Amino acid sequence: MNGIPIGESRRVRVTAVRQVAEDVRTFELVAADGRPLPPPTAGSHLVIEVPAGLLRHYSLCGDPRDASRYVIAVKREAAGRGGSASMHDAVEPGSILTIAGPRNQFPLAPQPSFSVLIAGGIGITPLFAMAQALQHTHSPWELHYCARSAAHAAFLGELSALRPSAVTPYLSPTPIFDAATEFSRFRPGTHVYCCGPAGLMQAVADATSHWPEGLIHFEWFSTPADTEVPNGTFEVELARSGMVLAVPGHLSVLQVVRAAGIDVPSSCEEGVCGTCETRVLAGAVDHRDHVLSPAERRANGSMMICVSRAEGGRLVLDL
Repeated sequence: MNGIPIGESRRVRVTAVRQVAEDVRTFELVAADGRPLPPPTAGSHLVIEVPAGLLRHYSLCGDPRDASRYVIAVKREAAGRGGSASMHDAVEPGSILTIAGPRNQFPLAPQPSFSVLIAGGIGITPLFAMAQALQHTHSPWELHYCARSAAHAAFLGELSALRPSAVTPYLSPTPIFDAATEFSRFRPGTHVYCCGPAGLMQAVADATSHWPEGLIHFEWFSTPADTEVPNGTFEVELARSGMVLAVPGHLSVLQVVRAAGIDVPSSCEEGVCGTCETRVLAGAVDHRDHVLSPAERRANGSMMICVSRAEGGRLVLDL
């Protein structure tokens, strides 16, 4: 993975590390140089270069009104690619990390009439910040929180203290949240925010497929397994250099431009994090990411070059 571009990076110092659930730790971060941190908004995340040298995205879970520090929660993933293990094993109070952000691709809608938050496991992190923001503005909300057990449910006590009647936990090693029943009818003005495992996300997507566009918001951890589609060959023109490159079916745009010596930051390389988002100057995009909204896809102004491709012909990119 490529590192964070120098112009976008900040160095932060870790001031506290706490175990908040089974395999989940929070890390409190302050500016290493004492300069003010950019204020976050609910749903924001940081791009962090972990000690293993990988770029990882971690949602901010602290009170969005507090810009003096950032708080992230990291679950140690035994089957992961090493980023979470690096954070758990090598980061302690006093450690210095390089970050970019905060960035927000999962924002709260302005003044929703009602917000439904649905979390699965570590997906609670951005929703914890959302619940705090909604509570501070006296906005109505409810949370459905799925976890294997109370020991695995980070922040459950803090969330229940915010508004006890608004929090419904589903504590079971097997899924027990019934999305189809919960969303069997559309309640006008309701916005739904969901973050968690792919199965939960897909169940919510299926149950709300009849709702009007723009009311359902997801933050994906990984690409759903059923999104494989055939790849054709096309060309990309890099506007800054004038290079024209062929993208064969077995390679992504990201892989091809890197092979040509163009440095593009990336992290997930699955179309869920937004790190490699690139401006599109001309051409029609076959969007395959899980970051852009339907309206943003129709606008055709940018693409995630790790997964998205051309519908045909040539794409002109701002690279």
